Amino acid sequence: MTIPTEFTAAHIQANADSSEYLFREFLRSGEPFKSMLANNPWLEPPNLKRPLQWGQGQYWDTTVARKHPYWKEVALPQPTKNIIQLRADFLQWGYCLIEDALSTEQCQAFLARLLEQAEGERQAGIDQQTPTGQYINTLINKGPMFAGCIEQDPQFVQAGPLIEQLLDESLGKGWICHSFLANGADPGRYPQGLHIDQGPLLPWMTAEAPALVNTMYIPQEVNEENGGTLIIPGSHRALIEAGSGGSISELPPTVNLEAKAGTIMLFDGRLLHGTGVNRSSKPRFVATMSNVKPWMRTQENWVLSVAPDVLAAASPKLCHRLGLQALTYGATVEGFGLGARGREGEHWGDIRPFRQAQDAGAYKRVRALPDSDSDQEPYTLGVITEQATRSS
Repeated sequence: MTIPTEFTAAHIQANADSSEYLFREFLRSGEPFKSMLANNPWLEPPNLKRPLQWGQGQYWDTTVARKHPYWKEVALPQPTKNIIQLRADFLQWGYCLIEDALSTEQCQAFLARLLEQAEGERQAGIDQQTPTGQYINTLINKGPMFAGCIEQDPQFVQAGPLIEQLLDESLGKGWICHSFLANGADPGRYPQGLHIDQGPLLPWMTAEAPALVNTMYIPQEVNEENGGTLIIPGSHRALIEAGSGGSISELPPTVNLEAKAGTIMLFDGRLLHGTGVNRSSKPRFVATMSNVKPWMRTQENWVLSVAPDVLAAASPKLCHRLGLQALTYGATVEGFGLGARGREGEHWGDIRPFRQAQDAGAYKRVRALPDSDSDQEPYTLGVITEQATRSS
């Protein structure tokens, strides 16, 4: 077959002057981090091949806000149960602190399960070690309380209804869980580089509202000694003002998060943050549940990673949060879900039966077919479509 010259690799390569590429300058700008590091050299991440340096003003060499010369007179967010104050803090500073979001019993059970799981994964030789410390991934498979947290069930997180309301307001109803993992800060490790969690969107910067909001569970007291999360309060505003592809000038200094056990921090996906340095003698864990718009690709591939028994017991709400509720622009399977609105419990978007058919070794996909199909074995798509029709 002869194809037109314009479609040949040689012709395309001859006309592949990179200076003429579509959107090249914007997509390759490296912003906002290029200008941010140039104008704030103290934000340069440490060299992991060298001992951590102190006394040179780097971002990890800091303290909690009430002790910091720059921040101690500033009215930064304090733990509160008042939804009006929480909204105001979130808008102004990019984060808010929910007081007693976990009851004493919930908090103790949460931390005990994390510590037990961490040790179990170390003993099994499957622990994920990072420069900051041990991570525990895919929490949903590691205890019923974690599924309850994804659902914001008050049985497991007493502030669940309040958290759910704030997430609805920030992301719009129908948001899903991006990932849920525990972040460890182990003694003698390095700080995490400061980053924003909706960084994959860069160089686009959402101006009016975040596309990602984090729910950080704090099951043990955090401070400047044990690696309390490093944040630059209000830094989300600097990024918003810079806009898509924009540059960042000088930023205020970092502080370590200070919070009591049982606090939950909600923070904007555009807030600069990172794990602090643990200078104590014991490991420190927080657990971060990220939440995103339902059309966004999740960090955790829940459709594959959630355990069969967890999936079998999952409520419609949990299935929705895990992205197992298809809608026209996301998570459809062989076309099933096109036209669905992505609502909790909607039969036309429920893709859990496809995963269960796969687990059972009974998933039959529609392949290339002749004019008439003589195969009598039913296609999974047809079976599930018929079930959805009957249930609607």
